[in-house]
Amino acid sequence: MRYSPVSTRQTRLLRQALLAGASMLLAANPAVAQDAPPPAAAADQQPAAGDIVVTASRITRDGYTAPTPTTVIGQDFIKQRAVTDIGDALNRVPAFRAAVSPSAGGLGNTGAFLADLRGLGPTRTLVLLDRGRLPQTMVPGVTTSAGTTDLNVIPTVLLRNSDVVTGGASAAYGSDAVSGVVNFQIDDKFSGVRGSFQYGETRYHDAKNKFATIAAGTSFANGMGHVVVGFEYNDNGGTAAYNTARAWGRNAWNNATIASRPAGTPNTIVGPYGNYFGTATSGGLILTNGPLKGLAFVPTASGGVTTATFTPGLGNMTASLDFFTPAALAANAAAGINNLNTQQLRPAQTRYNFMGKVTLDLSDRLSLYFEPLYSNVTNTGIILVRRDGAGAGPSLTIAKDNAFLAQALTPAQLALVPAGGLSIGYSGQDWGPSVRSIRNELIRLQTGVKGSFGKSWKWDASYVFGENTSRVKISNTFNSANFRNAIDAVSVGGQIVCRSAAAVAAGCVPLNILGKANPSAAAAAYVLGTASGSGVTQLHDLSANLQGEPFSTWAGPVSVGVGVDYRRESIRLDTDPLSQTSGWLSGTGVSLPTVKQTVKEAYFETIVPLAKDLPLAKSFEFNGAVRATDYSTSGSVTTWKAGLTWEPFDGLLIRSTRSRDIRAPNLIELFTPQTQSLPLPADPRVGVARPTNNAGFIVGGNPNLKPERATTQTVGVSYQPSFFQRLRLSADYYNIRIQGAITSTGTQGVVNNCFIGGVYTGNSWCSLITFANNDPVAGQMTGVQGVTANVAEFKTRGIDFALNYRQPMEDIGLAGMLTVNVMTTRVISFWSSTDVSTLFPAGIDRAGQTGAAFGGPAGLPKWLTNATLDYEIGGFGINTNVRYISRSRQNNGLFGPDQAGYNPALTTSINDNNIRAAAYVDLGLRYSFGPDRQFQVYFNIDNLLDRDPPLPANGSAYYDLMGRTFKGGVRFKF
Repeated sequence: MRYSPVSTRQTRLLRQALLAGASMLLAANPAVAQDAPPPAAAADQQPAAGDIVVTASRITRDGYTAPTPTTVIGQDFIKQRAVTDIGDALNRVPAFRAAVSPSAGGLGNTGAFLADLRGLGPTRTLVLLDRGRLPQTMVPGVTTSAGTTDLNVIPTVLLRNSDVVTGGASAAYGSDAVSGVVNFQIDDKFSGVRGSFQYGETRYHDAKNKFATIAAGTSFANGMGHVVVGFEYNDNGGTAAYNTARAWGRNAWNNATIASRPAGTPNTIVGPYGNYFGTATSGGLILTNGPLKGLAFVPTASGGVTTATFTPGLGNMTASLDFFTPAALAANAAAGINNLNTQQLRPAQTRYNFMGKVTLDLSDRLSLYFEPLYSNVTNTGIILVRRDGAGAGPSLTIAKDNAFLAQALTPAQLALVPAGGLSIGYSGQDWGPSVRSIRNELIRLQTGVKGSFGKSWKWDASYVFGENTSRVKISNTFNSANFRNAIDAVSVGGQIVCRSAAAVAAGCVPLNILGKANPSAAAAAYVLGTASGSGVTQLHDLSANLQGEPFSTWAGPVSVGVGVDYRRESIRLDTDPLSQTSGWLSGTGVSLPTVKQTVKEAYFETIVPLAKDLPLAKSFEFNGAVRATDYSTSGSVTTWKAGLTWEPFDGLLIRSTRSRDIRAPNLIELFTPQTQSLPLPADPRVGVARPTNNAGFIVGGNPNLKPERATTQTVGVSYQPSFFQRLRLSADYYNIRIQGAITSTGTQGVVNNCFIGGVYTGNSWCSLITFANNDPVAGQMTGVQGVTANVAEFKTRGIDFALNYRQPMEDIGLAGMLTVNVMTTRVISFWSSTDVSTLFPAGIDRAGQTGAAFGGPAGLPKWLTNATLDYEIGGFGINTNVRYISRSRQNNGLFGPDQAGYNPALTTSINDNNIRAAAYVDLGLRYSFGPDRQFQVYFNIDNLLDRDPPLPANGSAYYDLMGRTFKGGVRFKF
């Protein structure tokens, strides 16, 4: 396979250069460690943990002086919590939804950390490193990563700050900044050596985590140059495929929709003993109506096969995910029927990250810099266990003359087998789960020049090259055709062989799965294999910026900033031939030849003082920006921002912005190959024939996509009272509306969204359907495009609150330093047009929904708070962190017995829709010692009270799945 548009030799050379540079710099720096500044001075350069400042403008302004708030996550925030990944630190900020992270659990978890501000999706949060873009992460077969950046590639050891712009910023930074921007800043002035070693594990002795870092920095060329370099290693063993270590995992809490249920039982059940195998067993369960239905094939003590009666769950063999009483589970276990749900809480992960920066001042007004980054991250986790006839594919057909069936049934039973054979539900647990390994390798080089002239003018020009290669292997996956050929075995001349002569010629080896699968090595090799694929994304980015103060008014200097940017992006996907034809049970998806797009941008920004030192107007400023962007794929678009800041008197700032922001379609959304879609969709219109010609029914990408357009309004206030100057308070309201949002669904989903209640609505979904005679009322559907399209709308509103207080205790007659930081987000509403249906013609407000296991649109808690209290005295320090999630619902589209609208006969009914409020307490202790306190030992406990998550919990974005976790280590600096 070809993995990259750039030659393999070039990539190897880049990698070797990065590693060689790292070795040389790490070897050189300890000799000049004495040049490091005093530790106290270094500490003073760090912002207080959780400070709320503003850097959302490209025009440099500090403090509370610009219209868009920015949350700053500094090194203190990371160290206090002993987190090993910057993504984990960001997910403690209430404005983020941690839906895609290693600790969110769920089958198929890729181990990626994706930034998701406001819950609007990771593709709508722009991630920058020193204001430069990073290449996208594209994992073959994984759609959640398309158009995003995996935060695992960012090393924490050299980070100074992580600025989180919690509002639309496309005019300042470009596409994807719809819900905000995350900008990681490198500590490029660090001198000396620092590092850490850390180990952690849960009380269940899993998720064992080893973490080590080292960084060094020094000046050279008589102080005209400075170099910093850092290396980070992280190894997390993850958790087992079966969540049996935790009591709540053994109790198998789940949720399921029960169609054939007893009268008075609600449609959706949440409770314990939920099992995915209500219609399947590990040895095969007969589903064919008749006297044999409900018999399960089980092994005998002598190694043979017999049948036992399967004790069904609540759905009585009509629901693949069903609920069983303890008595039913015990009866099945006694009969030799054992099914266990796979539930991996965290995949295993190994990370190696290297980063450096070299700066050289050619003069007082001109400097050059070079910034390399290399990252290698491998995630290994399970995907699924085979479930034929149990929610992951159709049941298996075992013919009446199957040679293995004759061995498993008595003659009397065999006589009852219908002529068409038996339909078998098969869980395939004897084979174990499929395992996916994803290796992401990132190479990024950023270089540029910075200068200044006159009294206020500054300029810079930079170039970024980035390449991310994702290599995927899915082991222990089934060749679907070979598996079905192998189990279709007959006896010929006293020898059991595969029925298909063509399959025999191709090497088919017969396979007996009834009772217990004991395949020969040849049979296992025939039915099992490894799917593979690679995805390469590449970025070239050239930019230039100029800012200064051309003139002043009576109210102060007018600041302006202008800039241009040229960007070229490309993606290539290579997958194995069987994945391309969906021939594996778990494959790596389709191949995609190299596709690319170019982007040209220019922006202008200004800050204009309107008043100064007047009564009730200590300052009053206007901030505006406009950006013109031209995409080679989706056309031209203009974004803008207008804001005002008003400081009536010292300490009080009132700010407001309104902006037009965009997200351009990514290359996967544009160019995923289109394929025909089967089965054809049902038509909800009464009396209209179902379509019969499949020529116009397609799924895939859409090269005609246009950029999404969002309107963002923010209004906020920050206050630093003169009588209590160490206290900072802020509150910011946001209102985001996205129109023409890019989404996709199958052809049936398009039809359902167009015909609400069986009536043609003429909404945006309907534009994807064509009708005979152009008649949407009575014309037969002649085509449906289940492709990515600009047909959705999203709306969300809320308020962010922040409090920061830092108090030297000497001021009140005590000793030490006390720091308090509180961040809270109140989500007022969270709505999308994808929820509009016959039952909910106005859609569903998902604010206050945190249930994770329903497969529909995810929600957000109404209140989410992170509060930290830190006290340091002498060399000792203690901190506690409290995370609070308000009381929520499992699903806002369902109604429980305590809610109006509950009716157990309706499909919207659920037995319990409540999720209790949750609070997690983390505790950290540290002690610094040695000359200038250059050594520190620390110990942290996450989830101190060992609170279980609300159940069912798999895939949770907000709740702790691991249980009490212990972390300890040592830090040093010279």
